[in-house]
Amino acid sequence: MFRILKQVLLFSIFFSFFTLFAGEDYFFELYTMKDKLVSASEIMHNPETKYLIVDFFSLICEPCKRSLPKWDEFYKENKSKGFEFLLVSLPIKGEGKKYEKALKDYFKKNVFSFKMVFDKYSVVGKKFGAVTKNDDVLLPMIFVLDKSGQIVFKATSYDEAVSKINTLK
Repeated sequence: MFRILKQVLLFSIFFSFFTLFAGEDYFFELYTMKDKLVSASEIMHNPETKYLIVDFFSLICEPCKRSLPKWDEFYKENKSKGFEFLLVSLPIKGEGKKYEKALKDYFKKNVFSFKMVFDKYSVVGKKFGAVTKNDDVLLPMIFVLDKSGQIVFKATSYDEAVSKINTLK
């Protein structure tokens, strides 16, 4: 009898622990360079939005910069089909205010139709795995989230991401 109670208790503890962490979503809030708060959760609460594409970005990532005009075109063509896009810019170690100014200048010269937010302390980048514990940035890194904030898939290039997105349409 004691053995059965022990097994039930262990199962209950395991199940409670699993359900506590299994439902973690990847929603986040970050500010734009103009200090406007952007919430991934609010974006996804729009009934017309089916998926949120989250692309991590840095000025030192040439493939990231080359993909921006492609993402802009993709976004314009697919927004009405339920796809939202959010560019998350990551900081460069040791650059601080100098990098923030360079980022602002870059997006003044290169205007896109999607939102760009700045992950100043790499909190969101670390949550997604785009930034390591040592603050190394792993780019390109693109994620697609569903309505519940769960990751549908991850990609490491624009072409790979679009190929996978096309299976969702």
